Amino acid sequence: MPRFGDIGKLWVVTNTELNVMSRRHASRIGAFTLIELLVVIATIVILASMFLPVLNKAKARAQRTRCQNNLRQMTIGWLTYLHDNDGRLVESFGSTNKYAWVLGTMTNASEAVNLDLLRQGKIFAYNPDIMLYRCPTDEGVVVNGKRLNSVRSYSMNAFMGARDPSVTLPGSDDYVPFFAKDSDLRRPSELWVLIDEDERSIDDGFFVVDPSGKQWYDSPANSMHRHLFSYCLTFADGHADTWRIRDNTATGASLGGTQPSNSQDLDRLAAASTVSK
Repeated sequence: MPRFGDIGKLWVVTNTELNVMSRRHASRIGAFTLIELLVVIATIVILASMFLPVLNKAKARAQRTRCQNNLRQMTIGWLTYLHDNDGRLVESFGSTNKYAWVLGTMTNASEAVNLDLLRQGKIFAYNPDIMLYRCPTDEGVVVNGKRLNSVRSYSMNAFMGARDPSVTLPGSDDYVPFFAKDSDLRRPSELWVLIDEDERSIDDGFFVVDPSGKQWYDSPANSMHRHLFSYCLTFADGHADTWRIRDNTATGASLGGTQPSNSQDLDRLAAASTVSK
């Protein structure tokens, strides 16, 4: 028969063992097993794969909206200029023309990064914000193998604004060569003014379109990162729109220097560039 001291000793041993067992049990409850951890990681990966495309599309929509707003603001400046100048449209031709809406060419390394050439343009006074001249998705131009953070993403319809009549555009024999005044614009809501140009195409601020729809010369933005193969443009009544590239092969051919055929994108843009005589 154990003595009182022995009984106390037995109780001490038993409590110690219980404490150890309790800690082990709690450890098993609070920790993940390897399988449980792998399941959690797999669930996170699946959720990310589901939501990432949605987030990317939301980001693209926000960037497209900003691009549209840039163009709309500049078109308001374009409209204000003609109201301040007896209906005369600001000129679009010539990278050194002091009467043009913007100066400089994005194919010249020094001019591509020169903000002063934006400030010297005739509509800058109405839009004194250099950030308006650049699409948020523009990755910059490549000049002599070097990518530059170019200052401008947009160009103007080559038919907008007066110019030397000797400067003719391809395929324009049967069309109005240019619009010198707002009274010349028969359908302002159907004639585009400013456009989001592809960084592989952009040079001066004079966007050439063959009104007969036979060949691309300059190309609107045409890549996944530029609004998911779509581009923004504004019209002479001041409204803005986004047009999706329907025939990526034909538009891409223009960037490669070849002549596309049967391009519905070219036909659509050509029809909105000028009118028949």
